Amino acid sequence: MADTSEKIVSVAFPMALSGVFDYRAGPLLAGRVVPGVPVLVELRNRKLWGVAVKLKTASDHTNLKPILDVRTDRWTDADSSLIRLYEWMASYYQCDLGRVFRPFVRKSLVTAAAKRVTVYRIADPPPPATLTGKQAAAFDTLRSWSGELTPDACASMPGLTPHVLAALCKKGLLVKDRTTVVRKSAELLVAESRAPYEDVVLTLEQSNAVSAISAGCSQTHEPFLVHGITGSGKTHVYIELVKRVLAEGKSAIVLVPEISLTPQTIARFRHAVGDCIAVIHSRMSEGERADSLGELVGGTKRLVIGVRSAILVPMVGLGLIIVDEEHDQSYKQSDTEPRYNARDVAVMRGRLQSAAVVLGSATPSLESFYNAQLGKYRLVTLKSRFGGAVLPRVDIVDMRKEHEENNWTFLSRHLRERIAAALAAGRQIILLLNRRGFSTFLLCKDCGHAYGCPSCSVNLIYHKSELKLKCHQCGHEESAPSVCPKCRGEQITFKGTGIQKAEEAIRADFPSARVIRMDQDTTRGKSGHIDIIDRFERREADILIGTQMVSKGLNFPGVALVGVLAADIGLHIPDFRASERTYQLLSQVAGRAGRADSDGEVVIQTYFPDEPAILAAQHHDYDEFYNKEIDTRRELAYPPFGKLVRFVLFGQSEPRVKELLANIAAGIKKYAFAPVPEILGPAPAVWSRLKNDFRYCLLLKSGSPKILGDIVYKVRTTVVVPRDMRLVIDVDPVNML
Repeated sequence: MADTSEKIVSVAFPMALSGVFDYRAGPLLAGRVVPGVPVLVELRNRKLWGVAVKLKTASDHTNLKPILDVRTDRWTDADSSLIRLYEWMASYYQCDLGRVFRPFVRKSLVTAAAKRVTVYRIADPPPPATLTGKQAAAFDTLRSWSGELTPDACASMPGLTPHVLAALCKKGLLVKDRTTVVRKSAELLVAESRAPYEDVVLTLEQSNAVSAISAGCSQTHEPFLVHGITGSGKTHVYIELVKRVLAEGKSAIVLVPEISLTPQTIARFRHAVGDCIAVIHSRMSEGERADSLGELVGGTKRLVIGVRSAILVPMVGLGLIIVDEEHDQSYKQSDTEPRYNARDVAVMRGRLQSAAVVLGSATPSLESFYNAQLGKYRLVTLKSRFGGAVLPRVDIVDMRKEHEENNWTFLSRHLRERIAAALAAGRQIILLLNRRGFSTFLLCKDCGHAYGCPSCSVNLIYHKSELKLKCHQCGHEESAPSVCPKCRGEQITFKGTGIQKAEEAIRADFPSARVIRMDQDTTRGKSGHIDIIDRFERREADILIGTQMVSKGLNFPGVALVGVLAADIGLHIPDFRASERTYQLLSQVAGRAGRADSDGEVVIQTYFPDEPAILAAQHHDYDEFYNKEIDTRRELAYPPFGKLVRFVLFGQSEPRVKELLANIAAGIKKYAFAPVPEILGPAPAVWSRLKNDFRYCLLLKSGSPKILGDIVYKVRTTVVVPRDMRLVIDVDPVNML
């Protein structure tokens, strides 16, 4: 029998609102309110959706307002361990509890209506009727179809015109009705339409990895780190682990770093485990997301595949979490609260819900690999490529020598030759240039004027296809000028090569090749990334040129050549992870070349051929890179040897911003925490101005996460930030710009 007594409910709100507020749930709603469900309440004379986080028998306050409504169809989760996870996130990442719920409890999502569509079905039993020839033929077609038909489905079948359907309904042979349908993401629809994959027989190495993880799951709660070289078949291992967990009646989460990876991943999992998959990512409509949540919470679907926010999804009986490409910085949410890292949240969720956690990468983050060396993670290695394939040969081209020999194009002679050879052999090519736009900036040759963003301390990027100058930070754009606004000179020159310029040159150099581009500009549509990947996978294009999107986890058997057009981008920025990211990017994109039926080759163009990160990528030697980089981290007390917190203060008055952050730094020194954290700054951020705000940063470094947490809490609760300023607190930052 449902509990109909009145309850006191603590409610958090997914907005900038500190603390939780108590409400009362009357007898009619009390039985439906459990921790985790959205509730409609009145707050400050506004009706708002919040989330119930705790049930109590008493409150410190009187005259509590009532809960007005409850939504239990998509979000019910009585497992208090998930609430504990959200509370841990709010505490560790230093934000209000309600903010943690925002991805899944916000008005537009909570109130998203179910989708209802018109359907036709055969009357049972159909009455006798006199039919015309067309009507009889249409009725025979309908009887051959089992179940219900939508108008769209009818339109694709011969003879089922609206006029004929209306006549069959009028004669009682056909029943027209309305029904609720589940909205599916574009990735799921594509996966359902694909031809099935061939069944995979695991190699001995893969089988041993599955056995080790399966056995270890019952003995320990430590996460597993699967360190498998590119092409070693880590996905096959993941699929087998998921199959075993589903067979036990449990559910699973699979995280991927990019939306672009979801179509191939979903198709492979669907072939192996069937129609039990839901998808979560930012390009879904609110209706699609709401329906996915409903299926996961209700247990209709027991496997969710998604990007960062999927780690927060409420599910029934969670048994396994897989974080593919665990090193990827896109797992860190840096732009809004909570500024969490989905990989680390996965580890904590696994601990709280007794679920196995598997982190996988060919280029693990230094923090994860160090944890494996310490025994905090259990290391599983895959050293061989699946199907007998070998790692590709990697050539490094020194672009300084190209210039010395009068080649000033962005393509080295060697890479140009290898592209021509691959095309002649009927093979595919991937080219990486991690820089959007056509040119990196415009320059007046007469007076030297460079076109910068009026709101940010960055250059405007020229996008030739739109004849626009754009800021990739604030979104400002303006028409590309024909004369200099400073001196009225007409010697406007385009400097630097962006991916649009590279694409144009590739098309000119190889006119018979079919070229497609993959970057943020070509994948803006809801299914833009799916269309591009699908075309390349079906071999409707010979050359795929893209930004870092093309480097991660995609499997194209036809690719024989990978070219890195500018390996130095990002190498010398003021960020202690710059070398690590360069190594990971080069190693990952190199892994797209060569599979079981052919050897692959990689050409890396660089102005710094002796850089350790580039040489390690050439040799496919993770250990070589790790051993050198970890010594530097140890010496400087950077992660994994120290924890970081970054404060960034925004404001339109530079002196006031600098002064307030200096006061915060001085206050931290007076807190007398022991051991005293190292304080770097305050100093202007690398991007010292964004969206008309000046930015100053302060970096705290300590070996004690607790001390840093106490300091941040002290700052949050004592420092008064003026309304015209904004203080961002980033725990475990990955972006130092």
